[in-house]
Amino acid sequence: MKWLKWVLVALLVALLLTGGLNPILEHLSDKNWLSQYLRYHGWTGHALVAIAAMLFVGLGGPRQAVAFMFGYIYGVTVGLLVAIGVCLLAAMGNYLAARMVFAHMLARRFPIRMHKFNQFASRAPFMKILTLRLLPVGSNLVTNLLSGSVGVPLPAFLGASVLGYFPQTLVFTLVGGGINAADHSMIYLSVGLSLLSFVLTGLIYRDHLKHKLSKLNVESNI
Repeated sequence: MKWLKWVLVALLVALLLTGGLNPILEHLSDKNWLSQYLRYHGWTGHALVAIAAMLFVGLGGPRQAVAFMFGYIYGVTVGLLVAIGVCLLAAMGNYLAARMVFAHMLARRFPIRMHKFNQFASRAPFMKILTLRLLPVGSNLVTNLLSGSVGVPLPAFLGASVLGYFPQTLVFTLVGGGINAADHSMIYLSVGLSLLSFVLTGLIYRDHLKHKLSKLNVESNI
């Protein structure tokens, strides 16, 4: 696994140094430019656009912009799958980088924040990461780095990320693909998932507060 990690890093650095990703990153929000680029570069262009989008999200760019772009390029169904795949790979890259490289540095620089996040995510990590993914506020990059640094189990992190990314990604993919061209059932599904995400977030947050209160009561009785 270690050699694969370094091969991927070397490949990404090579692409950046040779300028292969620079024009794509510069025009990532220009759907007309991207359409023309893909028309001339074929499968190589599609691969480079996916890598550029992954780098964009991995560095903290908004996932919604990527979902909109892939919805426009590929349509709703394929665009949704590609957007979630790209965002998931970017999140896993952040997670692994934090776990293997930056954990000690982050612990020294942000000890209080790391401790608070560890307390938050240590109990039911899948549900806690899902809560953070569903919330419309907060930094996707910070969640990824903290999760890797405190050792949130990778299966729970990835599973919660897929489910948590789905509602907003579907909404913006629908917008990018054109609401008029989308199946009405997909539109209803996106609205329903968005409402469900708010309800689920409230329930999970209530459970977290209830656990904190019960812990305080136990400590006060000791």
